[in-house]
Amino acid sequence: MKYKRLIISLAVTALEFVIFLVWGLNMNGGDEMGFGLITTYFLFPVTTLILSAYLSHENIFYIIPFTVIMFAAQNFMPFFVFGSFELLLILGFTLIPAFIGTLAGMGIKKLKK
Repeated sequence: MKYKRLIISLAVTALEFVIFLVWGLNMNGGDEMGFGLITTYFLFPVTTLILSAYLSHENIFYIIPFTVIMFAAQNFMPFFVFGSFELLLILGFTLIPAFIGTLAGMGIKKLKK
């Protein structure tokens, strides 16, 4: 299958978004700070880093649609849960891990050759 890695990465992103959305909409009062720190500042960037390295190992052009989808998921999560956007902050937490993961995946691909 030609787009196997892209489909797997997008499915993981969608699953992560749904899990965090359900968690965010069902949390108790006072849990907002922990939710924001765990999801927005740790888990989403780590997932972006790992999946972009996984994608760029096969084809570098898969990073563009993946980064756009990850940016949308990471930007709309606070909107659905808190009713606010953090565009510039999320932009940095999406694009920087995607760039680093892409470089890592390309480096691993070069080392294997």
